[in-house]
Amino acid sequence: MKNKRILIASWTFYPAWSYGGIARVMYELAAQYAKDGYEVDCISTDVFDNTTRHDKSEDTVDWVKIYYFKNLSNRLANKLKFPVPLGLKTRLKHNIKNYDIVHIADFRNVFNYQIYAQCKKHAIPYIVSPFGCVPYEMDAKFFIKKIFDLLWSKNMLKQAKYVTVQTQSEFDEVHKFWIKKENIKLIPLMVDYEKFKNLPARGSVREKYGISKDAKILLFVGRIHKYKATDMMIDCFFDYQKKISDSYLIIIGRDDGYENHLKQYVKELGIEKKVLFVWAIYYPENMNYYVDADIYFMAPSHREETSTASLEALACGTPSVVTEQADIPFISEYNAWSIVKFAREDIVQRLLDVQKKDSDSCKQLIQEHFDVKSIKNNFLELYF
Repeated sequence: MKNKRILIASWTFYPAWSYGGIARVMYELAAQYAKDGYEVDCISTDVFDNTTRHDKSEDTVDWVKIYYFKNLSNRLANKLKFPVPLGLKTRLKHNIKNYDIVHIADFRNVFNYQIYAQCKKHAIPYIVSPFGCVPYEMDAKFFIKKIFDLLWSKNMLKQAKYVTVQTQSEFDEVHKFWIKKENIKLIPLMVDYEKFKNLPARGSVREKYGISKDAKILLFVGRIHKYKATDMMIDCFFDYQKKISDSYLIIIGRDDGYENHLKQYVKELGIEKKVLFVWAIYYPENMNYYVDADIYFMAPSHREETSTASLEALACGTPSVVTEQADIPFISEYNAWSIVKFAREDIVQRLLDVQKKDSDSCKQLIQEHFDVKSIKNNFLELYF
């Protein structure tokens, strides 16, 4: 089976970490396949961050050959998550027949449509991992999503060999698209636990910001965007710090046009000295923040499914408190902390209930249920 050729199709990929967890997860998965002896290629786009494009058209990283296609507009890709790759269709027409399986990440976009169309034309089997992107939200892209679904994206799911989901709630959402239950496979999100075995010493972040060793630090890592319900996080922390005065909230992430609003809001609440904003940082630098934090905390109001950052925090031994919209399977069973309803009082109480870090339980949860070295085999069983 090792002579099988795998094509990973992800419009965000190495090294575009600012675009979130999909880029990291698909890279980790591809790298594991390559280490196991499979021939792995990846097609992606030239996105890098808010203002910059990736400067290479091809690269090889960890034995994975990567092809980057220039986007028609970096702004469209960055602000609206709408990649329009130039030249991709031509390459697919000539090369897609060389692959035994195609793994498509994300869901509704032109990049994925071109891949789906060529897979269908040349009878190449493919699987789709939507990463929580199936549900409709009442936002600016609601009608665009509806149009995409009418034209092709619903058929892309129906005709896939399998659709993989992270949680039971995502399973239910995908099933609403009339996808047969036997074609939906529940496979949790993943991290490479090996990278988190040698953690930095606790204290560097506290020393940097003048935070005492006994103070409580709540941490959020992700895009600073109104859809992340960052206002709710601020509100919950405002209540939390009334009960635990020696406490801080650190928000790490790229600004998607909402940071100034949040800074003004925390100033109005009078807690600007307790809420720290840090521009996006990535592995391994972010490990210092995970290790020094007492709780990883996120409270999205819309369905996101499992967050890569929450798994990284757990891998560093830091408990997570997240709302149901960002579910982490098995977390309560391991005393790694908790899933809570999207309600201010409930969230605050759950944060207050976390008395100490049970780091061993957090790490055990990741090792036993979310390590890429075991989860990759679940995908391989679907591929071939």
